[in-house]
Amino acid sequence: MKKNDYLLLIATGAYSFLFFHQNAGINFLLFNIIFLVIIVVKNVKLSSSKKWLWSALMCLISAACIFIHSSALSIIANVVSLLVLSAVSFNIVTSRLFSFLFSFYSVAFSVAHIIIDSVTRIQATQQDQVSKKGYKAMATGLVLLLSIFFFNMYKDANPLFADNTKWINFDFISMSWIGFTLGGFLLVYGLLNHKVINAVEIWESNLPLLNIQATEDELRHKRYETERYAGLLLFALLNIMLVVLNIGDIQTLYFDGGLPKNITHSDFVHSGVGVIIFSIIIATSLIMYLFRAEFKDVKNNQLLVVSVYLWILQNVIMLSSTTFRNQIYIHQFNFTDKRIGVYVWLALAAFGLCIMFWKIYKKRSNWYLIRSNVALWFSVLVLSACVNWDKLITSYNIQNKPLTQVDFNYLFSLSDANIPELMEVTKRNDFKSIDGLNKFYSDRYDSYAASSYRYLLRKKIDHYLSDYTNDWRSFDMRDKEITTVLYTK
Repeated sequence: MKKNDYLLLIATGAYSFLFFHQNAGINFLLFNIIFLVIIVVKNVKLSSSKKWLWSALMCLISAACIFIHSSALSIIANVVSLLVLSAVSFNIVTSRLFSFLFSFYSVAFSVAHIIIDSVTRIQATQQDQVSKKGYKAMATGLVLLLSIFFFNMYKDANPLFADNTKWINFDFISMSWIGFTLGGFLLVYGLLNHKVINAVEIWESNLPLLNIQATEDELRHKRYETERYAGLLLFALLNIMLVVLNIGDIQTLYFDGGLPKNITHSDFVHSGVGVIIFSIIIATSLIMYLFRAEFKDVKNNQLLVVSVYLWILQNVIMLSSTTFRNQIYIHQFNFTDKRIGVYVWLALAAFGLCIMFWKIYKKRSNWYLIRSNVALWFSVLVLSACVNWDKLITSYNIQNKPLTQVDFNYLFSLSDANIPELMEVTKRNDFKSIDGLNKFYSDRYDSYAASSYRYLLRKKIDHYLSDYTNDWRSFDMRDKEITTVLYTK
């Protein structure tokens, strides 16, 4: 067997041991560490690459977040990080966008790749050149599997043999374990034997990061001047609109200190954010077309650049005003995951505009703009997993709002991470006056809460305990906090 085969078996064994019948916890962190060690053993030169180190750091951060608060967001971030790391480990030049897509392709079609690789290996290796060690290892594995099979049959056939060998326990071997381990083998095979679509990889590797110089024959020169004139006129009008919009926002929000009459918070924030993001996407697409190449001595070129810079600046001001609207919304009502999402989208839009400015200033290509934004989204996904949002939302709403204004139906619909906060608030004297609900239904509890929030809390705790796994592989700090509160209070 080759070194890569041993590494594959180690990764498969680690996956099966750490995750079979376990919840998310320290097992993710341990598996990520083992996977990183295997990758470095395969190619020690990767440890000197900044891009690979950043991808590895994202894996460790997201895995540590799973260990700390075991949120769904941290699990998603870690899965994405592992897929990106797998591709970066085999081709450091590939962008994060195609790294993720190629890794997904490798894992999704790992069965086909295993068959193809096996046929290729057999054809490339003559029968008399096959390593004796490889044969011995395969034979040993086959004998062990057959021995376990016959051992279980003899136990079922002879109670005395079963009693004499009760100290030997192969109960973990079952069809579900075999299926789980096989699935883990396919997963790690795809991660450790990265495959690409050659035509796509060649096309992506040839995409330039710098803008190319436009061909300036007479006919195209006139077309470029027309494009620049139209772009200048459009962004001049957009800037005029944004001046009016931003002045109105600043006057209303910062000086009047409130919302316009007959306008709700929902209209002012949720609907407004969607329209703003959509308008930025459309304008950005136009900018990408207008600056798809570098133009020299084209009329209105510099004026267009200045107009776009001004448009970017005014959009940043507009985004900051929208952020302030969202803060007013949260202050007046409750903190929710959707309002957190508004902050995230606004931040991504602002950073995207900054990248657009840099693209134009440094004469970068559209591909540079796309891959930079994807790298930003990937980093934000991982870093956002560092926060336990459900605990933060629950604590903020309880501490900053009178209990009569807190949406407890929403808080109870969040993950089990907020159980300690809910237990604490139900003990407050002022909670008694609101301890009742007309109707509440959640698929997580599969029943209606009949009388009170305290009853719903008991259902939430019962649901948590039914899923709880008291195994060190599933250990995480969130469970430690919850169980400590449950069994001490």
